[in-house]
Amino acid sequence: MMKNAYSSKYLFDNKALVSLILPLVVEQLLAVLVGMADSIMIASVGEAAVSGVSLVDQIMVLLINIFAALATGGAVVAGQYLGHRRQEPACESANQLVWFTTLCAVVITVLVYAGKYVILHGIFGRIEDDVMHHADIYLIIVAMAIPFMAMYNAGAAIFRAMGNSKVSMNVSIIMNLINVGDWEKQRLRGAL
Repeated sequence: MMKNAYSSKYLFDNKALVSLILPLVVEQLLAVLVGMADSIMIASVGEAAVSGVSLVDQIMVLLINIFAALATGGAVVAGQYLGHRRQEPACESANQLVWFTTLCAVVITVLVYAGKYVILHGIFGRIEDDVMHHADIYLIIVAMAIPFMAMYNAGAAIFRAMGNSKVSMNVSIIMNLINVGDWEKQRLRGAL
């Protein structure tokens, strides 16, 4: 009797928490594996390419964390509305989060392209020319993904606020499969 009175104070039971947290752990593991896969894929090009990719990945991790924090803050607002059973303001705040995050990401993408030289030379200073060349090329490629990463983080945070973290985990699995599949296709193409 005492156990039921104690556990009824909580919104989620242990089973619900595990079903919410387990996909988050898998998603974080997959995010780490993407970085490892990128390093493995680029290793065949040479040490300078690995160094250039590693330098740019530091910038991208910073941007990903900024968008994750922004998305989490917006999802907290939507989650509060959901907790109060106010669905319309929750949808409105989720919509604002997606638009605001996407707009910020587009502005950041334009700034990255416009200030590419300043970013690479200002942050990393004097590095070897071949490393800088590879970092420059890799930054051009990955900067195109900034708006999509921001939208993913916003969507993932909203689904988590709704109590459905499996959606973002499934999207992360699909992204990883595409990344590895593309890598394998490129590897086979090079072998032919």
